[in-house]
Amino acid sequence: MMKQAVGILVFTLLFSPPALYATTSQAQGGSTQVSAQQGCMNQWMFNGVWRVRVTNVAFHPAGDNVNGWDVTMQWGNGTSYAGISPADTLKQALVLSLANGDTLTSTDSTRGTMNEELLDYHTFPASGQFTYTQTFYTGQTLDQNNKPVKLLITFDIPKYRMLNPHNSGKFWRTKTPGYNYRINLACSK
Repeated sequence: MMKQAVGILVFTLLFSPPALYATTSQAQGGSTQVSAQQGCMNQWMFNGVWRVRVTNVAFHPAGDNVNGWDVTMQWGNGTSYAGISPADTLKQALVLSLANGDTLTSTDSTRGTMNEELLDYHTFPASGQFTYTQTFYTGQTLDQNNKPVKLLITFDIPKYRMLNPHNSGKFWRTKTPGYNYRINLACSK
């Protein structure tokens, strides 16, 4: 009887609607702010491996599902290596910062995580490009007037270097202004 009660409790906690979607959280800043190159929408940025630019941000109405924000990006392989993917370079979850300071991550929902895998595991030819739209979902109703202001794209460089000691990996060998990107969605170039 006790095992059954514990099983029901665990199932309820794991699969109840609030647990299926993460809630928005406060953006990190100040002493915990991630070091990153600064850029604007429609501006190509390059970190030694990936060329990235954001081309569009649009509100995703709920319809039959939850609402969210669609962020369209173009990614390009800036190396001579064929067959690489962002996952090979330890790209982390995308983070969208809203005007009120809340953040949404691409992994806040199962649907968002599966959507992001289209990018993470896309195989790029040498100098190849890929246009991709990430939808940021949350379990809460989003206010379309609370617009996204920044997109943060990060890579786990310390872990990559730990897995590839003495520059044995193909990527992240050169010093750049920053491996990560912080793209201001309020400006355009």
